[in-house]
Amino acid sequence: MKKLCLLLIVALFFLTSQTVNAQFDVLDAVNKAKKELEKANKAKKENEESDKEKKDVETTDKAKKEVETTDIMPAYSGSSCYHDDKMGYNEFYVCTGKTSGDTAIIKKIEGYVHHRFCYAPGGRSPLEIIKNYEEAISQNSGTIFPKSNTRECIKAFMKKGHPSHYQTKYEYMQLPSMGNYYLSGKIPKDTVDYYVCVVAGRIDGKTVYSLVTVKVKSMDKGMVSLDNLDDGLVNKGHIAVYDIHFDTGKSEIKGESYDALKMIAEYLNIHADKQYLIVGHTDNVGDFEANIKLSTERANAVVNMLIVNYSVNKEQLKPYGVGSTSPIARNSTDKGKAKNRRVEIVEK
Repeated sequence: MKKLCLLLIVALFFLTSQTVNAQFDVLDAVNKAKKELEKANKAKKENEESDKEKKDVETTDKAKKEVETTDIMPAYSGSSCYHDDKMGYNEFYVCTGKTSGDTAIIKKIEGYVHHRFCYAPGGRSPLEIIKNYEEAISQNSGTIFPKSNTRECIKAFMKKGHPSHYQTKYEYMQLPSMGNYYLSGKIPKDTVDYYVCVVAGRIDGKTVYSLVTVKVKSMDKGMVSLDNLDDGLVNKGHIAVYDIHFDTGKSEIKGESYDALKMIAEYLNIHADKQYLIVGHTDNVGDFEANIKLSTERANAVVNMLIVNYSVNKEQLKPYGVGSTSPIARNSTDKGKAKNRRVEIVEK
């Protein structure tokens, strides 16, 4: 009997210990799984943070590259460039034309400025350098600003286009006073404009030049201001206006157009000695003859509004409608059609 009791006690102890051990095994497994999950979550979070940091760096680098790229115009082929200054966002002075008295019209711009001072290849003259850049600007669909007082323009250029350099080259030091050739122009792109300015001269038997490119944010082509009216009419002889609005198929001018018309009238009254065409344009939607008629009616409406409401001299203006005959973009897209629907001011 005692042996049986002892055997039962041993058996009970064995079963109890197995149950406890099983409980501990399950608990260990749960704790282990929990730790593995925490470890996995930590690794995932670290990877996400790493990916975010990498993406942020890539975005920053891309933005930095975008704002600092001013190399639309290379140095003259074969040149040796002694100074290369990426001057960041800065102001610069550009000659954009001249007055009737041959005084330079100097425009202050702001943008990302890149300056280079270079020695031209042997046998090249300052005039060759200037002509080369004239051709390069034109080939990039750019505009060469009218020539004006060269000495004034060089003086304006040197305000920001001649960075200080310790113990620099003799020719660089003398360029502000001995440079005698100047060129300036502008190359428009989709979202930015590039100004290109060159000063060249023959110093101590060597042809040297300073090249400055300035990348600026393009003026909103739809916003009328005295500056962009002047920029278009003086340098190109015409400007497209997108702030004069009409309902589809109609020629009545909508109320949101009045601010633009007021600005145009102010410009025309300042330049009362000049005459302009007001040209209506449409896209190619609809009948061709109907678009010619509509564009003519819209041009007439603009002229009448400028004369009656804003006191512009009627002798300055002549309306003309060309329908869809002069597109500036393809009519196969909505964006292209929107660009083609416009009113243009053209100097006669």
